[in-house]
Amino acid sequence: MLYTVIYMTKKIVTPILTLFTAILSTVLATEQAHASGHTLEDRTAARRASRLGTPVQQRTVIQQRLPQTTPAQRRLLRLNSRRVRQTTVPEEIEETREPLSILKRREERRMRRLSGAPVPVKQQVADGVNMERAKQGLAPLRYHTDLEISAQGHARDMFTRDYFSHENPEGQRSGDRIKETGYGVVNAQECRCSYKVYLGENIAKGQSTVAQVIEEWMDSQSHREAMLSKDYQEIGVGIIDDIWVLNFGSVDITPVR
Repeated sequence: MLYTVIYMTKKIVTPILTLFTAILSTVLATEQAHASGHTLEDRTAARRASRLGTPVQQRTVIQQRLPQTTPAQRRLLRLNSRRVRQTTVPEEIEETREPLSILKRREERRMRRLSGAPVPVKQQVADGVNMERAKQGLAPLRYHTDLEISAQGHARDMFTRDYFSHENPEGQRSGDRIKETGYGVVNAQECRCSYKVYLGENIAKGQSTVAQVIEEWMDSQSHREAMLSKDYQEIGVGIIDDIWVLNFGSVDITPVR
């Protein structure tokens, strides 16, 4: 009897276990096939998420929300972000810095160059004349390169040809030499104006210092009047060896209505 029961149990249980094993194998094979069917992007996301410590499910959701972009589009986005950073930072700096005009920056560079440098002798002469004018309450004379050119040319000519006079051997005087530089030359028809031109000259020879030549000019009536004249507004200086030349000038233009 016992043998019959065991035999019957094997006949019933064995097929059931065989069927259950087959079903379980099928389910496991399906899950494995499903897992192996993931895309390359999913597997890449899973590996990246495992490195960053982010859950795979959360990482996948984030990637699904991002728009699909090409490599060229991603490069363009990176360039735009750099441009935004580059244009934003200078604007913040510019707001905290006071803008400087071109003239002010040029003057600052000039002052840095001249800082500690000795004052040229020609400028010392012009400063000496302006100091004497200041004692009389007169406006200072502006330095003009055309007047310097004519004064330096006359000083060089007197030194080279060994003469000392306001008039050179050809009969040319200070006004002629100054106008050759273009100073005081006005075309009234073109400018439709009336004008007055004032020109003058001081010369000296034999003095060794700026203070000495200024003092001797101030001791001479005609030279003193030229240095303190209200008609002159500009000055130029010429020096060769112990020969000193001052050229004065001003151009007063009045438009005609």
